[in-house]
Amino acid sequence: MNLDQRHHDKEPTSKGEKVFLLVFSLGFLFMMGMELMSNYEPRKLGALLFVLFWIPLLFIHEFGHAMMAKLLGWRVSRIVIGVGKIFTRTRLFNAPMEIRMIPLEGFVQIAPRNLTLARFKHALIYFAGPGIELLVFFSSVFYLGGFEQFFTITNEYWRIALQSFAFAALVGAVINLIPMSIVTQDGSTPNDGMGILLCLFASEMDYESWIRDADKAREQNRSL
Repeated sequence: MNLDQRHHDKEPTSKGEKVFLLVFSLGFLFMMGMELMSNYEPRKLGALLFVLFWIPLLFIHEFGHAMMAKLLGWRVSRIVIGVGKIFTRTRLFNAPMEIRMIPLEGFVQIAPRNLTLARFKHALIYFAGPGIELLVFFSSVFYLGGFEQFFTITNEYWRIALQSFAFAALVGAVINLIPMSIVTQDGSTPNDGMGILLCLFASEMDYESWIRDADKAREQNRSL
């Protein structure tokens, strides 16, 4: 959730860079397509779909964080999907949302409004990203009739797509819940699993300082 890539905050991508990304993506899909056509079987689509579904799942993951923050009454000041230069901008939950060149990671900038259950709410916000991915997985398993049906190899295209989507969601959730820190230019940033542990043991002073800094930044933005 909190992989901060502000050191990449430059001007949006140029037309040439967007064309390069498009050509690179098409080249990747072409090579995967050639591999699929070699002794083609529908089940071989699973690997390609698993990779492709990481992109919409990244949106779903960050949406989970932002939605939980909104539901708990926290501020959502910025949502970033991907890393690298900005590809395009939009808005979500009345907050600016940036979609960047390389859809590998993302983060949501949030801030508490008060100290009421701040640590517990923060932990829920961290969990909401992998939590919504787990919801996708278990909903898919239920829809397909249980784990036995889910793990049954099939040549039905819709089942292959759903299995790949659900399995990618499960892998993403598990990876994000394994406590670890991500090193960026701005310092060490906890992933969702590490963030849950850290916020549960954080002090009230940490959240008081966070609220003051967020209020100060908001006032500065208003004065600009």
